[in-house]
Amino acid sequence: MDNDVHFGDGVLDEAKAVVNSELKEWEKIIILTVSNYLKDKVKDLPETIERLFNSPKTERELAALWSEHLTKVGLVPKGYNGLPDNLLISNFHQEGYSDGLFAGYVLAMMALADNDAPKDIILSARDCIRPNLAGHYDEKDEFIRRYKEEKYSWIDKA
Repeated sequence: MDNDVHFGDGVLDEAKAVVNSELKEWEKIIILTVSNYLKDKVKDLPETIERLFNSPKTERELAALWSEHLTKVGLVPKGYNGLPDNLLISNFHQEGYSDGLFAGYVLAMMALADNDAPKDIILSARDCIRPNLAGHYDEKDEFIRRYKEEKYSWIDKA
């Protein structure tokens, strides 16, 4: 096995490249969306712009347009369409947290099996982890605090 290859090599660089590429596209989309919206709505420019940007209705309409577009291009699941920014971001955080937990669970189970841990230990770890895979997003800091206590701190120090 090649000792120069490390888990995750190049992943961050690839992710950065994808994010940069997507952000360039988003910039164009945002500018075109706002520009088209203003062209449709604006007659007396200075007063209208001031009214538009001070209007909760306009804010909701722009958010809805943006949300619809993100859904149309597949960046936002259809069930999230129309959600306000704060709920959309919260859902993405929770989704990422859940995905990370599940990936960690799978990696832990694979590591135990790959290191020939006894089946009863693997099943015990599985039964301990599974109930915590869902519904604990707001408790994640509590898990971290417990992990840092003396009972578990040896794991990272070893």
